[in-house]
Amino acid sequence: MIGNMSGYKSRAALKLLIIYIILTLLLSLNTVSCSLFNPEIETDSGKAEEEAVENGEGELAAAEELEVQINLWDCLEPEERFALMESIDDFMAENSHIYIETRHFRSREELEDQFEAASLAGAGPELVLMDFDGVQRLAPGNVVKEIIDETDYSLFLDGLVEISEYSGRNYMIPFRSSDFLVLFYNKDLLDEPPIIFEEIIEYCKEVNNFSEGIYGFLLNAGEADWIIPFIGGYEDWIVDYSSNSLTLANQATEKTMEFLDYIYNEEKILYYDIEYSEINELFKNGNAHMIIDNIQSVKEYQEAGLNISVSKIPRVWQGDKYPTPLISGLGFMININCYGSELEAVNEYIQYMLTEKVQIDWTLNTDTFPVLKNIDRNEAVRNNDIVYNAFEQAKVCRGKPEEELIMVIRDAIRDNVKNVISGDMLPEDAALKIQEDALRLRSGTVPVEEAEETE
Repeated sequence: MIGNMSGYKSRAALKLLIIYIILTLLLSLNTVSCSLFNPEIETDSGKAEEEAVENGEGELAAAEELEVQINLWDCLEPEERFALMESIDDFMAENSHIYIETRHFRSREELEDQFEAASLAGAGPELVLMDFDGVQRLAPGNVVKEIIDETDYSLFLDGLVEISEYSGRNYMIPFRSSDFLVLFYNKDLLDEPPIIFEEIIEYCKEVNNFSEGIYGFLLNAGEADWIIPFIGGYEDWIVDYSSNSLTLANQATEKTMEFLDYIYNEEKILYYDIEYSEINELFKNGNAHMIIDNIQSVKEYQEAGLNISVSKIPRVWQGDKYPTPLISGLGFMININCYGSELEAVNEYIQYMLTEKVQIDWTLNTDTFPVLKNIDRNEAVRNNDIVYNAFEQAKVCRGKPEEELIMVIRDAIRDNVKNVISGDMLPEDAALKIQEDALRLRSGTVPVEEAEETE
């Protein structure tokens, strides 16, 4: 019995040994098979570590990009200021590596003075957004960058390009256009606007009834801004932008005086002694069928309940060109101290603000208009009768000279137009007299009134 037990124990031990060896072999085979059929496990672990490092570096780079901050100063109207903040928020949402800080000034003069002082001290904001008169004020002080490769000026309205320059160099990037004249007409009285000024003259002959206060058309001839466009329509101009010199003594000015003499004194289709406020009211109550007025008056006439539209001012009398009203607007100027990543950020922001989306958004939400020549191809512009036709006028406008110069021109034109229409001066003499008076006014030696007395 004991011998049998010993044999049994030996066999049992042997079996356990064999089982242990088999299990060990199976475990070894499983490990080998895992290595053979899943060799990427170790590799993936390595890749995960590499990706973690790369992600860490990417987050660090992003953190560094967020430190790019640019400062923008403006002196906008409330409506425009609100649009600016909306645009900045949208831009920063799309460009998380750039932060824009803004500062608003109540007047252009305050902005210019503080910007100039800061820039001369090597500081100040990277960017300013202001009207075009800022070019003549800031460019001579060597505080803003000349714009060379940052933008393509062939894309912009020609009239704004003219006043983006100082001494033949560009210093402002146009952003918005505004403050230009168009023809307003009452759609309840006219189906289509006239194309040439001869049509206006004939229409006035048909509908004028001075005794009842009915006028086919009224012109604010007492203000020079309403006369200047015709000089451009007769293919000359009031100033040489490259030198800021006066160019009023030309055949176009003489032809403009002949036109005024014709409609007021020969055809007698217009009243001269009528001020802008009267013209405005006559148009509102339907007694004036057509007028020339600033595009910013659209809301006023719409709120008065008028069914209006606008168009280009008709081609000049006895000519084939459209009048060229003065135009201004808003633009960007870059601090001369702006370099490196800040300059790159500024350029990114400006290019964003010149996209069709932003240009259309501002058109819908402010009283300003686009600056891109070809934006009238955009469906949103083409489907808006007033915006489209106003922009067609903007495309033929000329840039408004800087404030001091245009004031001189206005005074000289206004007083001599009065003399022509009153019959005290011949049209052919008026052009030279306008130039002479403007030069005297500019020099500050004698006011127009004294100049007239000495003739």
